[in-house]
Amino acid sequence: MRPLTPRQDHAGSCFEATLEVASETRGAVVTHGWLHNRELCILHAWCEIVEWVIDLTETREPIDKATYYRIMGVTPERSIRYNRQEFFALAAELGHFGPFDKDFFFAEKTSQDPQLPLRPLHEKI
Repeated sequence: MRPLTPRQDHAGSCFEATLEVASETRGAVVTHGWLHNRELCILHAWCEIVEWVIDLTETREPIDKATYYRIMGVTPERSIRYNRQEFFALAAELGHFGPFDKDFFFAEKTSQDPQLPLRPLHEKI
């Protein structure tokens, strides 16, 4: 596996990559979020299964969630999580795999800090 680092070169394929994991894993949670690399916030998508992250744009191996969050600069206030039912319903309704919240995910990268206000996430697990 190559070293984990927040980068933009996988932005185009990350949303589609979540489809494979969400389709094949009953407990998968699809996460859309901002990766933070000290200079930029980069739009990204990955799946979570309990305490593991599956990010097929990085590796086909599970990554410990705490390690992934620390290295990639992921925080809950910069992420939106969807259970499988929500993910597939939104994909069918909108005709794509994300990002679904275009107000929060307004660009592929940004130098401003896009934090969600404290409110319940789109999580119904």
